[in-house]
Amino acid sequence: MRKGIAAIGAALLAIGISACGGTGTPSPTASTQAHVSPSPSRSPSGPKVYLVGQTMTNGAHQTVTVTAFAQGVAASQFSSPTPGDQCVSVQLELFNGDSSPWDLPVDELTAVDASGQSYDTYSSFDCPSSDSIDSLVPGGRAPATLYFEVPLSGKLLLQWTPSALNATSVYNTELKAS
Repeated sequence: MRKGIAAIGAALLAIGISACGGTGTPSPTASTQAHVSPSPSRSPSGPKVYLVGQTMTNGAHQTVTVTAFAQGVAASQFSSPTPGDQCVSVQLELFNGDSSPWDLPVDELTAVDASGQSYDTYSSFDCPSSDSIDSLVPGGRAPATLYFEVPLSGKLLLQWTPSALNATSVYNTELKAS
């Protein structure tokens, strides 16, 4: 019985290696690739990048519009940003065009810097508190202001990922002061 299981395991290993184009000898990058989490597949040009004032709409007819962006916003009354960082504010207009409630819509939004580092509003303790929206009913609209602690310079995007279950569904707005 053990020999049968060992033979099946060896056969499956051989199938997996040949399916991946391997020769049975691990390459130096094979161990590295095994520890790197896969990145979402994107078109060659990447996701469309919207401008401040343009509306991003997902397949559920939920929309996010960045209405204003400001850099160098005053820090919270309790602490200051880390040296080399700043507080920024992003004003939004949200609309739920779906027939179901849109739960925690602002939790789907992050700021992303030029290096790909992502910042959420929960870890921006040195900045003012962001607005929180528990849910938007069907047809509901809500303004929101989010604050992020980000690097002093470099390109910034507001990234909207409408579903954690579908990480390839990503919308970006380039954050530039208007």
